[in-house]
This record gives sequence, structure tokens and C-alpha cells, in this order.
Amino acid sequence: SPRKAAEMTLKDTKIELLRQVHTRDDMGSTKATLESMRTVWAYFRHLSGKEVFAAATVNYKEEVLFQVNYRSDLTTANMVRYNGTLYNITRIDTFEGHKEDLMLYCKRQ
Repeated sequence: SPRKAAEMTLKDTKIELLRQVHTRDDMGSTKATLESMRTVWAYFRHLSGKEVFAAATVNYKEEVLFQVNYRSDLTTANMVRYNGTLYNITRIDTFEGHKEDLMLYCKRQ
């Protein structure tokens, strides 16, 4: 079961959660910058070919999975920085609504 799997994983990887902030300059044009929300511990793994293929039905090439402690402030608009690489969050899974862990399915930007 997913709950058992969640309890088995070791969150031993540090990742940074980011959000886009839109600022307006003197000329009136807006610029999006990334702002750090927090650095958190996560479980990290590359997705298997089978998982990537299953995700392809929604036209996303999900590559990696980060599992983090539950937070209510994350959406697919947020991003993850891991080892200097930026990842777009394509999907967030909450383990059937249990507020313990979040699975962040991501693809490299």
C-alpha cells in the first residue's frame, strides 16, 4: 500500500522549494523571479520507465519524484531546486488525502 511505502522511505536529500514572484519595474513590465520558500528534507528517486510511460498519458515527461512532509502551500506553480537543477512540479499526490507526505512528480526544466 502507498502508506506502507511512505513509512519506509528515508528523507535524506535536501531540496529547496521555490515560488515565482512577479515584480513590476519602473517601465511597467513584469519580471518573474524565483524566491526560496524553504529548504526541506526529501526522499528522492528517478522514476522508472513504466511510471514515466503511465504519466505520458497526461503529456508530461515526469522524471523524478521527491517525497516531502505534508505542506498545504505547494502547487504545481512551485518549483524544486535539487543539486543546482530546477524541476517543474507536474503533479502532486497526497496519498489519498492523508496529510502526512506529499509526492512531488517533477520534470527537469
